[in-house]
Amino acid sequence: MKKIWGLAAMATILLGLATGCAKSDEDMQPVTKENGLRESVQGKWRIERVNNKLCRGGTCTSVMYTGTANDYFEFKPDSAYLQRASMQSSNSVYRDSFKADYSQPNSFVLSNFGWSARFRVMHRDQRLLVLEGIYYGSDPSAIFTDTYYLYR
Repeated sequence: MKKIWGLAAMATILLGLATGCAKSDEDMQPVTKENGLRESVQGKWRIERVNNKLCRGGTCTSVMYTGTANDYFEFKPDSAYLQRASMQSSNSVYRDSFKADYSQPNSFVLSNFGWSARFRVMHRDQRLLVLEGIYYGSDPSAIFTDTYYLYR
């Protein structure tokens, strides 16, 4: 009887291993844990304002950026693109592109060139999207928090 149970257990383990390793291309795609997050943020969003906050060693400073007519954040299924007026020069435009990963629940990660930030969706409806992005500087005690107020 012991031998039959041992063989049954071994067969179950082998069957689990055989089926667990067979992954289709569909299984290898990023998983969106919250249905519709990727689709609901996709498209071009105008920037109403951005609250930038830097905290270092318990001291925080904040700056608010008010969007211009040409500012936008555009989200695609696997990437994002940001364009806004530069805060350093009135005639300059800041542009950046990111890889987007929507596999986090109610948030996503934007990254480029070794930098990444996790963006939590604070509010979302058809016309308004509020995102809070948190990332860390080269100094581990420097925490940057950018809150984007976007609209369509």
